[in-house]
Amino acid sequence: MELPNDLVSAFRRGLGAVFLGSGASAAAGLPDRQQVATALARDLRLPKPENGKGFPASELIKIPQYYENRYNRRRLVNRLQELMEVKRFTDSKVHNLVTQLPCDTYYTTNHDEVLEETLRQQHHGFAAVVSEEAARTFAERRGKVVRKIHGTISQPDTLIVTRSDYADFASESRFSIDALRNDLTQRVFLFVGYSLTDPDFNSIYDHVLYGMGRMRQTHFICIDGATDLEVQDLRQCGIEVIDLAQWPGRTEADRLVSFLQALAEATSAMVHVERFFSGLRQGERVPMVVRSVFNEEETSVYYPDCDIRVAQEVEKALQAMGCEPELVPSVLAEARFDEYLQRNLVLICSPLGNSFTARVFDRLEERSTNICIRFRMEDGNGYLEDIKTGQRYLPDRPADADSQRVQYDYSVIARYRNPWADDKYLFIMAGINAIGTHAVARFLSNLMNYRKLPRSEDDSVLLLRVRYRSYDPYRFVSEEEPFAEL
Repeated sequence: MELPNDLVSAFRRGLGAVFLGSGASAAAGLPDRQQVATALARDLRLPKPENGKGFPASELIKIPQYYENRYNRRRLVNRLQELMEVKRFTDSKVHNLVTQLPCDTYYTTNHDEVLEETLRQQHHGFAAVVSEEAARTFAERRGKVVRKIHGTISQPDTLIVTRSDYADFASESRFSIDALRNDLTQRVFLFVGYSLTDPDFNSIYDHVLYGMGRMRQTHFICIDGATDLEVQDLRQCGIEVIDLAQWPGRTEADRLVSFLQALAEATSAMVHVERFFSGLRQGERVPMVVRSVFNEEETSVYYPDCDIRVAQEVEKALQAMGCEPELVPSVLAEARFDEYLQRNLVLICSPLGNSFTARVFDRLEERSTNICIRFRMEDGNGYLEDIKTGQRYLPDRPADADSQRVQYDYSVIARYRNPWADDKYLFIMAGINAIGTHAVARFLSNLMNYRKLPRSEDDSVLLLRVRYRSYDPYRFVSEEEPFAEL
């Protein structure tokens, strides 16, 4: 199972877009197009399909039209709202994954608002374009956007649902179609939750994709078990099929989740950030204890620059998760030592420099613990030891730096189960020397580097080896490389 290189590349370069169909909402517990048509047909006392496989595609837009004809538009809208209100919002794996992709362009033909709710849950700001009037005024791209080209359930006058609505779509939705055509020429789309019999997909296919000719990009659609003829036909319009049958899972929904997980892993930094900072909740205040020195004369606190740089990078990651990081000077944190040990806690700088971290490691010596790293001193030089194996990692002395010779320092980026609070974690970010701590900051500054951290569900410990020639913490040349998992 391999991801299409062009699709991965597009999302990594910020040129990917997602087009969501009713299958995605069905995975969230909402009715799909077939289920909506079946409910309306039951109200109309229409006979059940004889084939046992549901209504044919042509009937899926006729049945809402029959409903409107017999009753009226308002009653049709009320019935659709009832069907979608069964589960106004549920935690949808499909929606969670597509909103984790590095993507700022979403299209959907779904009337429900699960996509918007998921983006809000993940603290994404976005603009929702749900009508032709909105498309007219939102011609220029401004950040993340959700374009609902068939309207939204909370604004009934925007809905495209009956046969007459679909017939009018091409002539009355010029701005929406122009925006879609423009994006289809500039971005690589991933169609999720559509089948080849879906009237929504066929509407886009007939009115937009079929006539684009050479102006189009290559796009991708997730389908379970397309025939060779169907694959060939889609390819004529620049759409490559991702065969979900090749991905693991018991059901089509499971296989779609498997594919989207792999795509998110390959393209999204936040997937890896959230994995490493597991256990943290949105809105949680997270103390980051930083080495500090109190100046009594000036009644102020000083911090080492290397530690502040690490704190800034950790802060960016935690804020992106919706947490509230809090910078805490070590000289003040010690007064609340026992309280902080009961929380999720970020320790910046090793116990060789951070007095609070030193107290934490002193207390570790009093009990058997899962934390296997120790920072030691010998003959005035710091080093790192893995107490499970007895392996020592000895850096070169900064004072012996020689531009003619490569030297090494070591750094640790670690997540451990908190020994004093079972449901909490300790996060340790430290170099043995200042260059090592600067290297941690630079490593974390690229969020995709979180992919390189070990993926254990409990403890995750990575040792970086930092290579340098001239010891200048502000102008050093180094190569931070994952050296060992401890």
